[in-house]
Amino acid sequence: MSADVTALASQALILKALALFAVIACTTRFITGKNYSASPSSHGDTSRVATYPYWIPYLGHLLPLMVNPARFLQKCRQQSADRVFALYLFGSKYNILWTPASFNAIFKTPSDAISSVETRWYLLRNVFGAGTKCEKDYLRIHKSAHAAVQNGLFPPTATPSSLMMQTTLRGIQENAPSLVSFSDSVVDQNLWERTAYPVIRGSAVEISLSTLIRNFIGHVSLPSLVGSEFLEVYPTTLDDLWHLDGGLKWLALGVPRWLGIPALTRAHIGRRRLLDTVRSFHQALDCVEDDDPPNRPWRDPSDAGRILKERRRVYRSRGTPQEIIAPLDLSLLWAMTTKSSYLVFWLLISIWATPGLVDQVRNEVGPYATARQPPRTFGIPEPPCLGLDTDGLVKSCPLLKACFYECIRLYSASISIRTVRKDMLFRGMDGNGVEISRYPLDAGSIIAAPFSLHHFDPNYFKDPNRFQPMRFLKPSEDGQGQQTFVEGTIKHWGMGESACPGREYAEKQVLAFVAGILALWDFEPADAKGWIVPDQIERAVISVPAADVRVRIRPRELP
Repeated sequence: MSADVTALASQALILKALALFAVIACTTRFITGKNYSASPSSHGDTSRVATYPYWIPYLGHLLPLMVNPARFLQKCRQQSADRVFALYLFGSKYNILWTPASFNAIFKTPSDAISSVETRWYLLRNVFGAGTKCEKDYLRIHKSAHAAVQNGLFPPTATPSSLMMQTTLRGIQENAPSLVSFSDSVVDQNLWERTAYPVIRGSAVEISLSTLIRNFIGHVSLPSLVGSEFLEVYPTTLDDLWHLDGGLKWLALGVPRWLGIPALTRAHIGRRRLLDTVRSFHQALDCVEDDDPPNRPWRDPSDAGRILKERRRVYRSRGTPQEIIAPLDLSLLWAMTTKSSYLVFWLLISIWATPGLVDQVRNEVGPYATARQPPRTFGIPEPPCLGLDTDGLVKSCPLLKACFYECIRLYSASISIRTVRKDMLFRGMDGNGVEISRYPLDAGSIIAAPFSLHHFDPNYFKDPNRFQPMRFLKPSEDGQGQQTFVEGTIKHWGMGESACPGREYAEKQVLAFVAGILALWDFEPADAKGWIVPDQIERAVISVPAADVRVRIRPRELP
């Protein structure tokens, strides 16, 4: 009898809690909805940025942002009467911008009223595992570490191609002819194709394209940063990076691991291994710097890229603690691998899925991505020779570059965030730079510019959900000459002080990979339905395919 009474009491308590939660949620939604509706249009006036209605106090818009952030933000943009709206998350107000004029007004003019340092430290701590007590150390060295990236990519005395770009190009030329091995034995397959499940189909190899491309890009491009030995010593590096990227949003939100979310668990495991690897690598670099034998299992890490070596010297000269060194370089490792890897996949699948486009691109890049078959030596076939001219690809291939920018527009998920350090007045501008509104922003609030909101705005891009690279091409005046590439209002590498320092290197790298693969290989869909571009799942900096695509790859007939 007492057990029944206890059960009934527990049920009644649960019902009361649910009823209280419902009352709080409905009241919150009513108040925030009323405030949103009452917010005046600010054309010509000064008024607060209207906060979109939400249901749950403190958490605010967390749930819709977790379920489908892109769709939710598009909905907010469509329903906003102004060029800025606000979201509420974890007790903070986020002022959301989406027009080019707003981007320029905030990010292009330096101001001590806003800063990106707080956001960088938050991500370094939550995502990349920096010690919580190391914020002062980070503030002391972050500018020097950032400058080391700039100097490593574009040294003051460098030739037109930096040493890092030269290393990457050499890797593409040596490895692109072996993109697939045509081997049934896992032992004889390339490291980058093993997890893509290759199957020999006559003169072709059927394989999972996304997995193949992202692993290939990682194996070829990482040595320019960490040297040739890194992936040999720790072959799980790339898998751990993909796991870290897959759980990044949960890490960024500070979701506890004990909730058992699979992506979050994999991200924690991958991050721990990556941090251990980077720490061990740093010890080896210190030994080389001191002319001592490197610690095991390293043999000779001296061919590491200039970026890491310069950053290491900065860390040592400033007495930077280990709790922040490894997370800083892990963030660099992630940033220089993830976006480029998936961009090459999206470019290849989009080019092949558009009828006639692959032939047009090949004709355009032909002078700058040359492939030939050397004569046999003693009856043994030699691998094809690939020549790449990155300056020519960037400056003289407008169609390829238009395809690149269209994929950036469709699949990039870049966002710029600033913390408002002191009260300021944000002046909203129209497309001609004329002030049309003013918004007071309070210290402690956040300014966020998710650039995909602009990239899918039909006011700027007709049919924004379709792959149409021609939107970035301007016909010649007489209609007979070569078309000209026009960047337009695309914002894909961030803006202002937090803009990606490696954007020029990344563009050359992606174009070189795509041009080299198109010069050497023919693709065809394994599915009888033909080419199908997969749906995308939005990640931190670029979307990933919701499902892999099986393709058949065969070598081209070369002169």
